[in-house]
Amino acid sequence: MHQWIDVLHRSRVSFDHFVRIPQVMAEEMARKFSFFSKWVARTRSSPYVPAIALITLALLLRLLWIAYTDFVYEDAFITFRYAQQIAEGNGFVYNLGERVYGTTTPLFTLLLTGWLLIPGTEVVAGARLIGLTSAVGTLTLLLMTLRRMGTTQPQQLLVLALIGTSSKFWIKDTGGMETPLVIFLLSASWYAYVYRKLSWTGILSGLLLWTRVDLILWPVVLCVTEVYSHGKSALKIAWPTLLVYLPWVIFASLYFGSPIPHTITAKWVAYTQPNQDPYMSHLFVLVKWLNPLHLPDQLELVGILIAFSVVAIAAWQTSRMYKDKQFAILALFVLLEVTRIVLSRSTIFSRYFAPTFWAVLILLGLGLGSLVKDSRLGRSLSLSWRWFLGLVFLSLFLLFGFKASGMVRDTQIYRHEGALKAAGLWLRQNSDSAATVQLEPLGYIGYYSGRVMIDEVGLVTPQMVNLKRQGVFDLDTYIGFFHPDYVLIHCDDSLYIQDEDIDHVLTSQYVEVTSFNPRDFDPRDPGQGPNFDNLGRSSCYEIWGRIEEGSP
Repeated sequence: MHQWIDVLHRSRVSFDHFVRIPQVMAEEMARKFSFFSKWVARTRSSPYVPAIALITLALLLRLLWIAYTDFVYEDAFITFRYAQQIAEGNGFVYNLGERVYGTTTPLFTLLLTGWLLIPGTEVVAGARLIGLTSAVGTLTLLLMTLRRMGTTQPQQLLVLALIGTSSKFWIKDTGGMETPLVIFLLSASWYAYVYRKLSWTGILSGLLLWTRVDLILWPVVLCVTEVYSHGKSALKIAWPTLLVYLPWVIFASLYFGSPIPHTITAKWVAYTQPNQDPYMSHLFVLVKWLNPLHLPDQLELVGILIAFSVVAIAAWQTSRMYKDKQFAILALFVLLEVTRIVLSRSTIFSRYFAPTFWAVLILLGLGLGSLVKDSRLGRSLSLSWRWFLGLVFLSLFLLFGFKASGMVRDTQIYRHEGALKAAGLWLRQNSDSAATVQLEPLGYIGYYSGRVMIDEVGLVTPQMVNLKRQGVFDLDTYIGFFHPDYVLIHCDDSLYIQDEDIDHVLTSQYVEVTSFNPRDFDPRDPGQGPNFDNLGRSSCYEIWGRIEEGSP
């Protein structure tokens, strides 16, 4: 009997323990939520804590992006080669002895040149260092600017979160281009303007033009806004802008023969003139890209809805504050910049959208902050619930950002490293140092080969632009005109020429010497529709060498 009583006693203890498990879990969750609530409450008295956390998170995300994708834009290596030539004492040239203004970013080029003059440095590391420093500087300056303007803490944090966690900025800030420096100078000049340091506003605007002259509308907007409100004080912006940019205008005019980058002319002839799509289609392309989330193609409709919602909230916020010139500057800049991009049909490269994207996300963050503050639903939410919802949205940004990283990583591995860089290294090892190479993807191959490049877009080859202006767009004529030692061509284009045109210069005067096909792309069976291997096609190249006279 005593044994049964002992068993029943132990069973009761076990049952009581089992019953108490949910109670213990609930108490633990309440304790943790209480800790979270207390931490949130402390941010009221320490407003910089969450802002610093967001800026730190933004930097960490960019470092993780670099570690996983190692992505560097193809066009970045055009600027890298200019910087390398200057550092080696060859002048501001791409091909030796050819003074062609083939980069739109002289300031970024010169910064990289200074980096390369440090013994043991590498150009990609320098570009990324500039990009990361610019990204952190942008977020810091935006925080200080928005605090100066009297915005609420939710508005400030939303702006930082949108710009800091959007994967579209991760790739721009780490991809080796001048874009993060552009965004930093936009933020710095806006900061100086808000703090009424007008001379510094002009100096920074001048440096912006050194970085991208096509952003001339930004100092114009600053000056026009200042004329409207303070009249002659606009000269305090205009004169420093002109004086800072003038030395480059003089140098470029004397050295290259024109202060206008040749790349603008080349891209206009190669991409813009043949493109007769309606202006509304270009506007749609731009607006669609303003979605801060990097969604997969399967969610394209969702992305479009988000993009139009972004524009709607930004426009609504503009309507609330248009009388405040410090905010109105952003809206006016967006309007003029969108008009410029659409009318010039410059929607082929998404990096052109980055300045507009920067301004729109600021307006979006301010608008969302206003909704949180002024709407009935926003007012009914406790501070803890607001933070919780913010973390949910932050998780979505991170989720889709890291999903996009896989595609970007594949592009780097197969196209950039497996094909383009490999082709450049092959040319360096197997061709004469004075050999000429005709190709379209100029960046990686031009940098790693060190050979004389004849690019089919015409970025560093003015004669190519002249041919296009005459209506010449066929490879056969290009090869016959330039007589390059080597021709780089897509595998499927080569197959088409061999099957359809037996009299083509390529097949009659050249022979395939090597190929690069890291994804085993089959040009005879590339797939159809959604099964088409676009990355495989863009990663498959052949190099054809000219047949020497007297060869069998």
